[in-house]
Amino acid sequence: MAVEEVTKIPLANGLDTQPQNHRGWELPYFLVGPENPLVEPAVRAILEGKPVHYFPVVFYGPTGVGKTHLAYGLAEAWKRTGNPGPVVLETAIDFHRQLADALESQALVEFLERRQRAKLWILEDLETIAGKSFTQLQCVQLLDQLQLQGTPLVLTCRVLPGCIPGLEARLQSRLMRGLLVNLALPSVQTRRRFLEELVQNRQIRCAPEAISLLAARVQGPLVRVRKALMELAYLSGDRQSVHVQKVQTYLEQHHDVVGKIRKIAELTAQQFSVRLRDVRGPSRKKQVVYARGAAVYLARQLLGLSFQQIGAFFGNRDHTTILHSYQKTKKLLADDPAVRHVVETLYEKLHHEGLSKTTETPRSEALVRPKPKRLKT
Repeated sequence: MAVEEVTKIPLANGLDTQPQNHRGWELPYFLVGPENPLVEPAVRAILEGKPVHYFPVVFYGPTGVGKTHLAYGLAEAWKRTGNPGPVVLETAIDFHRQLADALESQALVEFLERRQRAKLWILEDLETIAGKSFTQLQCVQLLDQLQLQGTPLVLTCRVLPGCIPGLEARLQSRLMRGLLVNLALPSVQTRRRFLEELVQNRQIRCAPEAISLLAARVQGPLVRVRKALMELAYLSGDRQSVHVQKVQTYLEQHHDVVGKIRKIAELTAQQFSVRLRDVRGPSRKKQVVYARGAAVYLARQLLGLSFQQIGAFFGNRDHTTILHSYQKTKKLLADDPAVRHVVETLYEKLHHEGLSKTTETPRSEALVRPKPKRLKT
């Protein structure tokens, strides 16, 4: 039966997964709207200790839909509802690294036993062990063992396990037999309810019309909606009312920024002879990665945007991913004259077209250049 309205799933999330400046802006429950009808029954099955009938439970969806919030909240809720411990919650890449350490220190048995003794195992970001065959084999063996024991297993990933390249067929087949729960981006009803809850939680004076306007216009993950409310609240100062006019002004400025990033991305894609949709998408082709890195670098240099703002445009990538791309491009500019020439050309063209946070004439020093070698005396 489809969810007709937005409901709360109490998670008692005491494990804060948010950056320092976001603390207090996270809700201790998961909001479920009509776009996510399977989430509530799946969570209820896990917390009631019945997921053996749906083994394992896989939550999948794009970045920003709340997979980590849900995972940490489930772990905390499991403990607080009187379920037996212990709970093991880890990312797949941490599992891989700890497995390597266990092999090196000849402690593989202890490593596996810790997870076999778990009463709930939550494994996040499954796609990060794609191509790591031995790690996946250990996952398969643990998965089979936990299923025999009746131990709940929860996994998270960005896409269906069957669509993750580099995932072993035997692991894919086991996961695809489980309960596959799609976490979709929040609907306008969910965004509105989220804003109403935040406004009440943070005691922000915000007109209902302003909330409705924000919910309708700020689309995408809730982190983006939260960021908009945070910025409006800080701009208002001293808990002044956030009214419709302030929201309209904010949205107009935001739209201008998005248009500028798009222009940078379009020109960069043309310069590198790739498609814009590939630059914004998941493609890992070398030329596309170069173009994406250059566009990220230029957006940062020309517009002074945060990595989170840039990541929102480029496929809603995490800010740490964008930071890595920026740093990699920065190093490439210092080492590769050909790439540096392309980026310098784009920089000057974009600057002269007004796509810059400053009106000063661009200087070559604005881009990274190799350090001159010192002559021996």
